[in-house]
Amino acid sequence: MQIPESWRSRHATVNGCRHHYVTGERTDRRTVVVAHGFTDNWQCLAPLAATFNETYDVVLYDARGHGLSEAPADGYDAATMADDLAALCDHLDVERPVFYGHSLGADSVLRVACRPDFNPRALVLEDHPAQLFAVLGDDHLHEKQQELEAWGTATHEDVRQTFEQRGNAFADALATARKQVRPAIIGVTRRGFEPLTDTAPSPPCPSLLLRPDPDIAPYTNPARDWTDDDAVRHVVEEAGHTVFRNAPETCRSLVRDFFEENGLPS
Repeated sequence: MQIPESWRSRHATVNGCRHHYVTGERTDRRTVVVAHGFTDNWQCLAPLAATFNETYDVVLYDARGHGLSEAPADGYDAATMADDLAALCDHLDVERPVFYGHSLGADSVLRVACRPDFNPRALVLEDHPAQLFAVLGDDHLHEKQQELEAWGTATHEDVRQTFEQRGNAFADALATARKQVRPAIIGVTRRGFEPLTDTAPSPPCPSLLLRPDPDIAPYTNPARDWTDDDAVRHVVEEAGHTVFRNAPETCRSLVRDFFEENGLPS
């Protein structure tokens, strides 16, 4: 994974939790803030974020309990995790950002984008997780606990090989992320996710929804998304819940087109 030389790891204690984040030198350019999914870390979306490094200031961060951020015993409810992101943006003096979020990150960026003091320029949601969580069975919590325990005892190499055997080009970054998550994040699974349209009946700004191929992810339901008049919705063929990782070039192209259509540098 090629990381821009200007990016540096930093820490900030915001909203009562020490967060790890990565960014380059801050300039007067517009800012893209990128939020990863559940059990991931900042590295999992770094190849996408790096695409925009020449035209934007880029900020990636590890959600609480993930990556190199602190893992307090609580605070994994939707409101607190959105507060974390909002507080980090305030700490960095980010004004009117472009938000990109995958899964858990999509829920957090959406909630922050709806706050009147943020007024973001644009919003990209990569498979907001409410529809996926709505179809998970009663055993999901127990299965996720077992998975977290297995990652905790496995070696990095064992986890990496598991992803490689599935043909995943992001195997090393994913193994690092899975080894870094702490058991406290099970609080995210316990609380689940509210439907996208309950959180925001209409988009708070120009918005792009990236949804997986229904042949791979049959839980997707266009009727539960914003209407076509409200937001741009793209179904990405041959992609599952991890849309970018499954179809990186298609995802990059769709985001670039969306930026251009809304007068943003691409």
